[in-house]
Amino acid sequence: MNRLKWFTSVRVLFVGSLAMCLLGCQSEPPCSFEGEGLRAPSAGCLVVNQGQVLLVEIPGGTYGPPGGSTGTGESAQCAAERETYEETGVIAKAGELAMEFDNGFHLFWCESMSGREITIERPLEIMSADWYTPEGFMQLRWRYPQQGLVVNELLKAKES
Repeated sequence: MNRLKWFTSVRVLFVGSLAMCLLGCQSEPPCSFEGEGLRAPSAGCLVVNQGQVLLVEIPGGTYGPPGGSTGTGESAQCAAERETYEETGVIAKAGELAMEFDNGFHLFWCESMSGREITIERPLEIMSADWYTPEGFMQLRWRYPQQGLVVNELLKAKES
């Protein structure tokens, strides 16, 4: 009888693990950028929707725009879109380059093609994600010093 319980437990664990893997393995949308893309070691999206900016919180409690490393042969625009989707579930369309940072990070103006709904699929990498007003995000602890000020200035310049 103990052997039957053991096999049942193993089967439940296997099926549960498989289901979790499949849920976390949603196919990401294809890159919307066409043409010769920019090359960069990392890239991200500055997504603005209804006057609010999409930001992610990473372990350690710091904030920044969604983004990360580019894949082999991947354009910076496609990496920005992919990372935004992977980290927030938001389908983004990369537009113009907003800024290139000293470390090579390319930040693009991006449009949300999927609205404002956020889905965290990587809870070990991303603690939270939300939409912030400039007044709200200036109160946050940013991953890189002064990045909040830079983003605020980019938004002001875009408005004028």
